[in-house]
Amino acid sequence: MNNEKLLNRNFLMVVIGQMVSIFGNAVLRFALPLYILDQTGSSTIFGTILAIATIPTLLFSPLGGIMADRFNRRNLMVILDLLTAAVIGGFSFFLSTGPIVLVIAALMVIFSIIQSFYQPAVQASIPLISSKDNLEKANGFISLVNALSNLLAPLFAGILYGALGIRPIMISAVICFFLAAVMEMFIIMRFERKHHDESIISIIRSDLKVSINYMVKDTPVIIKAMLVISGINLFLTPVILVGLPAIIKIKLALSSQLYGLTQGVMAAGMIIGGIIISVIGKKIEIEEVYKMLFYASMGLLPIALSLSIKMSVMVVYWTISICCFVITIFITMCNITMISFIQRETPDHLIGKVISYIFMMARSTLPVGQAMYGFLFEVVIDYLNILLFVTALCSGWIAVYSKRVFSALPAKAKYDSVSH
Repeated sequence: MNNEKLLNRNFLMVVIGQMVSIFGNAVLRFALPLYILDQTGSSTIFGTILAIATIPTLLFSPLGGIMADRFNRRNLMVILDLLTAAVIGGFSFFLSTGPIVLVIAALMVIFSIIQSFYQPAVQASIPLISSKDNLEKANGFISLVNALSNLLAPLFAGILYGALGIRPIMISAVICFFLAAVMEMFIIMRFERKHHDESIISIIRSDLKVSINYMVKDTPVIIKAMLVISGINLFLTPVILVGLPAIIKIKLALSSQLYGLTQGVMAAGMIIGGIIISVIGKKIEIEEVYKMLFYASMGLLPIALSLSIKMSVMVVYWTISICCFVITIFITMCNITMISFIQRETPDHLIGKVISYIFMMARSTLPVGQAMYGFLFEVVIDYLNILLFVTALCSGWIAVYSKRVFSALPAKAKYDSVSH
């Protein structure tokens, strides 16, 4: 067993770099919707831009995985953070001169492309800077950093945007990405350069073939795990993302402040889930993922019940907030456990590509789910309890299916996942 300490110098540099980078990311994601709404007054325009910005993620994620496996991952993170800072800085000068909608659309598309290459590099780096014995703790820390940044960034951005507007927001994001790149320069990460005589097209074709064969033939459980994630992102995740504003602001007619409070409660759930995995991660077997999914799915039932019987508005609100808190805890634990398993079982030279496929498939169903629930929550606003009951059943079925998936793991994989 590898007893290497988790909080080594390299890991701390990655954590600090991620904290600053994710903070800058979250600041932009909070401020850009406000800015485009203020300028155009149309939520439809921003929704269209958001949908367009998801397309590059689906197209470029596999290429991002190939780069993460072919190039020095530390250098990739540094270059991409510096590139992001340069892009945001450049676009900040066009806000007052160019057409607002086109400028924001172009910025979000380019930002999405960069993230398609950045995220596989980060996830593929974790096994290189943390022993297999510490993967759950390492991913728990990264999740904790993500949650903290997403909790604090809107507070910071809201104050700054309200007082000074969008340009200081973009400048602060530039500073964040630049500082993240500087921190990442101090990471020491092993890398063996390989020389190839093939063309770039041949290398891409070969890498895609090897990684797909690995997932389909050698480790088919990864494909099934991807289907499980896709199913959750088709039902449970969008019903929370789309359903919360519909229920709190339309059905219950409550304020934006209370909606924001519920989002803060969910961020706290991410933090708690990350802490739990960081503390007891090694004690959770991969076969127990289905339990986390099942508990998260059943978290919708109290919400549906509160909407079915006559209760005060605030009782319903706090039922929703508490249930979303619990759901987020279990989803976070599930995500960390699954990504740690995949990082552990996948050979180092394939990690980037495999993770990029997982991100691509998971994200491919999320927009479909969001569109579907956006329509359903508008059409059946008076029967949301039934919609939530049906969603709980669908998500619960996926959880039961995932039990069969992970029970079918080869004996060696089961042993390795709990013995490290």
